[in-house]
Amino acid sequence: MLGLPTSVPVQMREFWDVIWVWVKGDRPTFVSKTDFKRHFVERRQTEAQSLKVTDWLRDPPHYTVTNPATGSQHLVVEHRDRLDCDCEDYHWQQQFIGRGCCKHGYAVLQYLGFDSLQDFIQANLNGE
Repeated sequence: MLGLPTSVPVQMREFWDVIWVWVKGDRPTFVSKTDFKRHFVERRQTEAQSLKVTDWLRDPPHYTVTNPATGSQHLVVEHRDRLDCDCEDYHWQQQFIGRGCCKHGYAVLQYLGFDSLQDFIQANLNGE
Protein backbone atom coordinates (compact mmCIF):
# COMPACT_ATOMS: atom_id res chain seq x y z
CA MET A 1 0.00 0.00 0.00
CA LEU A 2 2.78 2.41 0.88
CA GLY A 3 5.14 0.89 -1.68
CA LEU A 4 7.46 -0.48 1.02
CA PRO A 5 9.16 -3.87 1.05
CA THR A 6 7.68 -6.25 3.62
CA SER A 7 10.97 -6.23 5.55
CA VAL A 8 10.71 -2.52 6.47
CA PRO A 9 9.69 -2.08 10.13
CA VAL A 10 6.50 -0.05 10.40
CA GLN A 11 4.70 1.28 13.46
CA MET A 12 0.91 1.48 13.34
CA ARG A 13 -1.72 2.85 15.66
CA GLU A 14 -5.44 2.57 15.25
CA PHE A 15 -7.71 5.57 15.68
CA TRP A 16 -11.46 5.94 15.15
CA ASP A 17 -11.54 5.64 11.36
CA VAL A 18 -7.87 5.82 10.34
CA ILE A 19 -4.63 3.95 10.81
CA TRP A 20 -1.56 6.02 11.70
CA VAL A 21 1.48 4.55 9.92
CA TRP A 22 5.06 5.57 10.66
CA VAL A 23 8.27 4.40 9.02
CA LYS A 24 11.50 5.58 10.68
CA GLY A 25 12.94 8.52 8.76
CA ASP A 26 9.61 9.39 7.09
CA ARG A 27 6.68 11.53 8.08
CA PRO A 28 3.71 9.66 9.56
CA THR A 29 0.89 8.84 7.17
CA PHE A 30 -2.80 8.41 7.88
CA VAL A 31 -4.66 5.71 5.95
CA SER A 32 -8.41 5.15 6.14
CA LYS A 33 -9.35 1.88 7.84
CA THR A 34 -11.42 0.93 4.81
CA ASP A 35 -8.47 1.35 2.41
CA PHE A 36 -6.11 -0.37 4.85
CA LYS A 37 -8.40 -3.37 5.26
CA ARG A 38 -9.07 -3.67 1.51
CA HIS A 39 -5.33 -3.60 0.73
CA PHE A 40 -4.60 -6.03 3.58
CA VAL A 41 -7.15 -8.56 2.28
CA GLU A 42 -6.34 -8.16 -1.42
CA ARG A 43 -2.63 -8.69 -0.80
CA ARG A 44 -3.21 -11.91 1.10
CA GLN A 45 -5.74 -13.19 -1.45
CA THR A 46 -3.21 -12.59 -4.23
CA GLU A 47 -0.43 -14.34 -2.30
CA ALA A 48 -2.77 -17.30 -1.64
CA GLN A 49 -3.21 -18.06 -5.34
CA SER A 50 0.23 -19.69 -5.61
CA LEU A 51 -0.21 -21.94 -2.56
CA LYS A 52 -1.13 -25.65 -2.62
CA VAL A 53 -3.80 -26.98 -0.24
CA THR A 54 -3.93 -30.58 1.01
CA ASP A 55 -7.14 -31.65 2.75
CA TRP A 56 -6.84 -33.91 5.82
CA LEU A 57 -10.28 -35.32 6.52
CA ARG A 58 -10.66 -34.79 10.26
CA ASP A 59 -13.19 -33.28 12.60
CA PRO A 60 -12.67 -30.35 12.60
CA PRO A 61 -11.21 -30.29 9.06
CA HIS A 62 -7.45 -29.67 8.83
CA TYR A 63 -5.48 -28.50 5.81
CA THR A 64 -1.78 -28.35 5.05
CA VAL A 65 -0.95 -25.30 2.95
CA THR A 66 2.36 -25.50 1.09
CA ASN A 67 4.27 -22.76 -0.67
CA PRO A 68 5.81 -24.52 -3.71
CA ALA A 69 8.41 -21.75 -4.11
CA THR A 70 9.87 -22.15 -0.60
CA GLY A 71 8.61 -25.55 0.52
CA SER A 72 7.23 -24.05 3.75
CA GLN A 73 4.07 -25.61 5.18
CA HIS A 74 1.44 -24.37 7.60
CA LEU A 75 -1.50 -26.07 9.27
CA VAL A 76 -4.94 -24.46 8.91
CA VAL A 77 -7.84 -25.73 11.03
CA GLU A 78 -11.41 -25.02 9.93
CA HIS A 79 -14.01 -23.91 12.48
CA ARG A 80 -17.55 -22.65 11.84
CA ASP A 81 -16.61 -19.02 12.47
CA ARG A 82 -12.93 -18.85 11.50
CA LEU A 83 -9.85 -20.54 10.06
CA ASP A 84 -6.93 -20.89 12.51
CA CYS A 85 -3.38 -21.01 11.16
CA ASP A 86 -0.06 -21.68 12.86
CA CYS A 87 1.78 -18.92 10.92
CA GLU A 88 3.19 -15.74 12.42
CA ASP A 89 0.97 -13.44 10.32
CA TYR A 90 -2.21 -15.05 11.65
CA HIS A 91 -1.02 -14.79 15.26
CA TRP A 92 -0.01 -11.15 14.69
CA GLN A 93 -3.50 -10.39 13.34
CA GLN A 94 -5.09 -12.09 16.36
CA GLN A 95 -2.99 -9.95 18.68
CA PHE A 96 -3.36 -6.64 16.82
CA ILE A 97 -6.88 -6.91 15.37
CA GLY A 98 -8.48 -9.65 17.43
CA ARG A 99 -9.33 -11.71 14.33
CA GLY A 100 -7.98 -12.24 10.85
CA CYS A 101 -7.15 -14.42 7.90
CA CYS A 102 -3.64 -14.99 6.55
CA LYS A 103 -2.67 -16.03 3.02
CA HIS A 104 -2.83 -19.70 4.11
CA GLY A 105 -6.40 -19.19 5.29
CA TYR A 106 -7.29 -17.48 2.01
CA ALA A 107 -5.77 -20.43 0.11
CA VAL A 108 -8.11 -22.75 2.04
CA LEU A 109 -11.07 -20.43 1.38
CA GLN A 110 -10.27 -20.50 -2.36
CA TYR A 111 -9.92 -24.30 -2.19
CA LEU A 112 -13.37 -24.50 -0.56
CA GLY A 113 -14.88 -22.17 -3.18
CA PHE A 114 -15.33 -19.02 -1.07
CA ASP A 115 -14.40 -15.49 -2.13
CA SER A 116 -14.14 -14.12 1.40
CA LEU A 117 -13.96 -15.11 5.04
CA GLN A 118 -17.33 -13.43 5.55
CA ASP A 119 -18.93 -15.65 2.87
CA PHE A 120 -17.45 -18.73 4.57
CA ILE A 121 -18.74 -17.71 8.00
CA GLN A 122 -22.19 -16.83 6.64
CA ALA A 123 -22.47 -20.17 4.83
CA ASN A 124 -21.53 -22.07 8.00
CA LEU A 125 -23.94 -20.09 10.17
CA ASN A 126 -26.74 -20.74 7.65
CA GLY A 127 -25.90 -24.47 7.62
CA GLU A 128 -25.06 -24.60 3.89
